[in-house]
Amino acid sequence: MKYSVKKDDYVMIIAGKDKGKTARVGAVNRETGRVLVEGDDLNTVNTKAVKARKASEKGGLIKQPGSVDISNVMPICSACNKPTRVGYRIGEDGKRERYCVKCKATLVTKKATAKKATKAKATRRKKSDAPAEAEKSAE
Repeated sequence: MKYSVKKDDYVMIIAGKDKGKTARVGAVNRETGRVLVEGDDLNTVNTKAVKARKASEKGGLIKQPGSVDISNVMPICSACNKPTRVGYRIGEDGKRERYCVKCKATLVTKKATAKKATKAKATRRKKSDAPAEAEKSAE
């Protein structure tokens, strides 16, 4: 079956206890017709009690993404920023693409991700610099 929602799309939940909230699609299960939604302040989040198996692990309640029926979500268009139905057309490159039915823009529902802060690498002295610095400190 053809679905208009893909993994990593941002969707609005249009029915159920989280109606009106936005979330990110974590996975799509085509067999059952459900999507895993991840987001803040969602009521469909499952909590699971986990016991610490090792001394270094931490036990407690873990929140897992909950599933919603795929008919209860609509993709959010990044151009018009509204939930929309999805149309399909052949793009300029000859491949099939999704587009927003409201504004006719190519549907790219993935939000721009902020660049992750990279760890600063530890500064190491080069082997050739070590003897030169030792000579300077000796003088």
